[in-house]
Amino acid sequence: MGIFNKIKLSFERRKLVKKQLDQSIPNYQNYSLKDKTIVFVNGGIPTHDKDSGSNRLKEIIVAYKNQGFNCIVCTENAFRDNSYIQYYSSLGIIVYVETNQFKNYLEFLKSIPKVDYVWYYSPNTFKENFNKISKNLPGSKSIFDMVDIHFLRYQRAIELDPTRISLRKKYKKYFEIETKLAKKADYIIAISDTEKEIMKEYIASEKLLTISNIHYPKIDKSLTLSFENRKNLLFIGSAHSPNIDSLYFLYKEIMPIVWNTLPEVKVNIIGNINEKIKDINHPNIIFAGYVPDIVDFFVSNKIMIAPLRFGAGVKGKIGQAFEFYLPVITTSIGAEGMNLTDHKNAIIRDNPLDFANSIIDLYQNKELWLKLQNNSENSLSSFSLENLIYIIKHNFK
Repeated sequence: MGIFNKIKLSFERRKLVKKQLDQSIPNYQNYSLKDKTIVFVNGGIPTHDKDSGSNRLKEIIVAYKNQGFNCIVCTENAFRDNSYIQYYSSLGIIVYVETNQFKNYLEFLKSIPKVDYVWYYSPNTFKENFNKISKNLPGSKSIFDMVDIHFLRYQRAIELDPTRISLRKKYKKYFEIETKLAKKADYIIAISDTEKEIMKEYIASEKLLTISNIHYPKIDKSLTLSFENRKNLLFIGSAHSPNIDSLYFLYKEIMPIVWNTLPEVKVNIIGNINEKIKDINHPNIIFAGYVPDIVDFFVSNKIMIAPLRFGAGVKGKIGQAFEFYLPVITTSIGAEGMNLTDHKNAIIRDNPLDFANSIIDLYQNKELWLKLQNNSENSLSSFSLENLIYIIKHNFK
């Protein structure tokens, strides 16, 4: 951030702080010295209803709270009128907000009687905050939540587009953070056992833990619509580069084949990817944008499609589909780290022709569709809340 932006933000902060009638830290009166304390540091307050990463972090925060920890969410430039701050406050979480009590979040953290753990969400947050927080909280242990292996994502993107210099720069940046700076952390969190094995090449295995997405059924299966009463395809995508590439791959190489056989099939797209895509204009491509309540999309569409060509980590959208008993067609990248078996939990195809033919087949094949739907709940077993609670109890107590 440039010096002028910093000055501008400082003036805006003072103005907003002055307007606040309540200058206290939400729920700080509930801090208990006898309980362990964990601080979650993030670049922004987690928007749990907008992206799967934030939803995972929300589940982790709540799990620690339910295990008796003082849980503190800490991000800069956070103010009480933010709806997400109000949400976390309603859960009893201590939330740092800008007030006239503290000059900044570091001053607030230093005022806490005891901090046992600091959880850094994402490599950028870890790089920007680790040294200064460790210096101010020398008695705390650090937890670096990778979210996914970013350097692996860019390595795969380079394989698809080797001429883009920006991809090489990002690969180098994240490789430095995730394989070198990460060694300073006490714990490194991988999002799947697959990524944990990859990281063992760079990080001592005793520091590595797997904490994946948290998924559980969100609807009674008996309330879902039948095969005959569903239609169309569901695509979920944020403005994240793998999602953008995935949508163009779908639009240019997959759907033209599908439409030759099933010309009426529409693709319903939810998520803020519409803010980045301006050159797709087709009557069968429907951009819904951000949708606060996604249930109707999951129960009315016939198939979830995730034709990802690069990326890393565990794909929350696929877990979300299983939560609503919606059959999935994805790629090897989409299925990575999710313990999926082709034609049992999902259809897994990488070639555009094969992917398109699988859509055509599953769209009309009730027997296969029901088989995948019936296996949805079992597909969530690796992502249970019980797994997370076990890790907390055996590593952070």
